[in-house]
Amino acid sequence: MRSVQTPLSRRALLTGAVGTGVLGASLAAGAGSASALTPAALQVGGSTRAFPLGAQRSAALLSSEAGAGSGLTVVGVEVDGGHMVGVTFPSGASTDTISVRTRTAGGTWTAWSDLPLNDSEPDPDTAEGRRSVTASDPLWVGALGTGATVQVRLPKVDVADAHLQLVDAGESSALARTTLSSPAEAPGGADTLATKASPKVLPQPTVRTRAQWGADESLRKGGAGYSDTIKAVVVHHTADGGTYSQAEVPSVIRGMYRYHTVSLGWADLGYNFVVDRFGGIWEGRAGGITKAVVGAHAGGFNVDTFGVSMMGDFTSAAPSSACLESVAQVIAWKLSMYGVPADGTTYLTSAGGGTARYARGTTAKLRTINAHRDVGFTACPGNVGFTKMGWIRDRVAQLLGGASITAIAAKYDAVGGAGALGGPTTPENDVPGGGGSYRFYSGGAIYWSKATGAHTVRGAILQRWGQLGWETGLGFPTTDDSPAKGGFYNHFENGSIYWSPATGAREVRGAIRQKWASMGWEGGPAGFPVTGDESVRGGWYTHFQGGSIYYSAATGARWTTGAIRDRWAALGWENGLGFPTTDDTRTPNGKGYYNHFQKGSVYWSPATGAHAVSGGFRDTWASLGWENSFLGFPTKDEVSVDGGTRLEFEGGTLTWTRSTNKFTVKKK
Repeated sequence: MRSVQTPLSRRALLTGAVGTGVLGASLAAGAGSASALTPAALQVGGSTRAFPLGAQRSAALLSSEAGAGSGLTVVGVEVDGGHMVGVTFPSGASTDTISVRTRTAGGTWTAWSDLPLNDSEPDPDTAEGRRSVTASDPLWVGALGTGATVQVRLPKVDVADAHLQLVDAGESSALARTTLSSPAEAPGGADTLATKASPKVLPQPTVRTRAQWGADESLRKGGAGYSDTIKAVVVHHTADGGTYSQAEVPSVIRGMYRYHTVSLGWADLGYNFVVDRFGGIWEGRAGGITKAVVGAHAGGFNVDTFGVSMMGDFTSAAPSSACLESVAQVIAWKLSMYGVPADGTTYLTSAGGGTARYARGTTAKLRTINAHRDVGFTACPGNVGFTKMGWIRDRVAQLLGGASITAIAAKYDAVGGAGALGGPTTPENDVPGGGGSYRFYSGGAIYWSKATGAHTVRGAILQRWGQLGWETGLGFPTTDDSPAKGGFYNHFENGSIYWSPATGAREVRGAIRQKWASMGWEGGPAGFPVTGDESVRGGWYTHFQGGSIYYSAATGARWTTGAIRDRWAALGWENGLGFPTTDDTRTPNGKGYYNHFQKGSVYWSPATGAHAVSGGFRDTWASLGWENSFLGFPTKDEVSVDGGTRLEFEGGTLTWTRSTNKFTVKKK
């Protein structure tokens, strides 16, 4: 293990306070984040109702509203309550714009509001993208009350498939007062002991949390997804022409959140940040405001970017000066953490999708600060909003020029300073060979690189990472040390380290890690790893609490567990039957399980146990129909008999005769 040209080597540092066999109280105390992926303490009621327009009454358009033969119709829906409306088209739409107006009980009709089809979207090859439906942008209409009517103007051919989405954002005036009058303070306090290495970053602006706008975390679908880094930002507008007061801002965000998750089927709010017209900055998608959280804001370009959306429609009106300043502030802060310049360019590869400007697989040269229309076929952030992009870039550049503390010092402040990591034990230093920097504290370390940003590593995970060669082994950390189900983990550029009290800290990499992730990480049947990734002749393996994953170039990564794994192990693991070519799989008749290997198979049922079948025995049994044949499951492994070899099954035997080199089937 090499040492670093500092008063102490990193190996020496591991033998001190942070080199314990458990993560310790400092890790547990610092497990919280600016955006915890756990339910917020404050929940605000709300609801979403869908009204199929094909089941509602409709009326022909007046000639003053559309020309003859326009093919449009008006559908009215009587509703009680609600604050936001939109229209979804589960099978797609023939139009790119619909119109909506409302009337409260005893009131008059509002003007028609044109709602274009929503042009923010998840990337197509994601679970979120596969759930997504075609829909209009949502419209904030305020409290409709009882006995209200919503009218939708749309092509007749779309009526049968269209649904009016009525979102009740919930009510809490106390929440609005608390949120607007007492925002969370931004962390501060530059670390004067830092000397060099990581770039200067800006203090975090005041970002109001999901709890402050009343997010119902039960609406989210799954955990957050993360990019490896941040390369660019995409600026949006919500395209909502409705007006809102400062006290209504949390309700408007809750409405968007419900529309995105319940009506459109997305995992969470699409934007990473939203900025209101009064200059308030609000946390959008969960996962951590300092992290590279993958959003659903710019179809095809959600990876390695973050999205900031201005609340309003800026097609013909300009964003307020307060809104623009806050947009610049949050962009400058986030870019500073990842060493991204305001006036730079970057290369991003498109994931494709319905609104993406670049085809799937195309690598595009883009600015580091983009309007949505730069990456997608859309008018976003509105014609007037788009004219402000130059001002935003200039202001971000100006702010970045005033950055005063390093990325590592800012991270230290953000996670709680000495209360989370203890005091510094080294200056801030470059890693040997360059490419990043680090600083050790009495309770852990913070590492930074341009590709990954600054992240914490602590306790036994830090110790194991050091044993593997620090950043030259698994690469730089891409997440902070974070709670898992019964333990903790860090993801790194080239793998992950997971820790639990029962298993210690173990690394998982490559195809084995991908396989484990597809099974649900530690929350799946495998549990935590009990070994690191270990090499064998021709491949690799990792043992887990619940089984093993073996990999070879010829077979890929495969899962085996229980009695099947035990029998394979008794036969010599990969040196016996070879590597597994399938996962443990239920038999078609549902009576047992099997796994195929390069040189044979292991079959198991409750009545027979696990037994191997290989070579001509397996070929003959397969030709008869496997376990569905009259032979059923094997009851013993191969045994020698006079003149050959025999394999016993539930319903008979297979015998190979040496003199004839033939197999004979015999029923019981």
